[in-house]
Amino acid sequence: MKKAIAIIMVLALSLSVLVASVTEDEAVSIALSDAGIAREDAEWLRSHRDRDDGRLYYDVEFRSADGKWEYEIDSESGRIVGFEFDEEKARAIPSGGIDRAEAERVALSDAGLGRGDVSAFRMESDREHGMLIYEVSFRTSDSEYEYDISSEDGSVLKASWEKRGRVRGDRDSRLSNDEAESIALEAIGGDADRISVWEERDDGRYWYEATAEIDGYRFEVDIAGTGEVVSIERSLRGF
Repeated sequence: MKKAIAIIMVLALSLSVLVASVTEDEAVSIALSDAGIAREDAEWLRSHRDRDDGRLYYDVEFRSADGKWEYEIDSESGRIVGFEFDEEKARAIPSGGIDRAEAERVALSDAGLGRGDVSAFRMESDREHGMLIYEVSFRTSDSEYEYDISSEDGSVLKASWEKRGRVRGDRDSRLSNDEAESIALEAIGGDADRISVWEERDDGRYWYEATAEIDGYRFEVDIAGTGEVVSIERSLRGF
């Protein structure tokens, strides 16, 4: 009987180690509170539960205007057991430039979407060609988007859209160059200064790549032989 009770106690103790007393959302709140940052001001917020040397903890990461924050929160007590702040990843906004909130608005507006329409939203700052830029990415149920936004004036320097999922239709579907050109022009919404189309065959399918220039932007459009547009990229000329 005593042996059975001892086994039960051991199992109960083991179970208490496996079950977290602190929820993941509570761990995120603990980290944000310690950093003095409101949840709505945290960018690229990620969290997950992990184990180290038999100890369960939550790994919480996010960015603010000041830099990148990383926390380890004990899943049993809610105590902060690890902390790291990387100020070097922060970038100063140039005088007269736009902030991260405005960069988010520019990207979503260009995509014709609202903040509630997208998931996996991420934003980072970087330098390219001596310019501070915001790199913004997000997705919807059927598409992925990426943007490079100038911090100086909010202009779109690069943008890409890609369809998620399989291409529909017959593997042997084929377009004429004129048909592919017409589809590309409709996809980019304008008459091109010049346009070129190439046909390729890959894994039994016909594919078309169209390149065009409109109003200082270079476009690349990928089209399946079915006529379905699968990706569009545009970049400011010279960038």
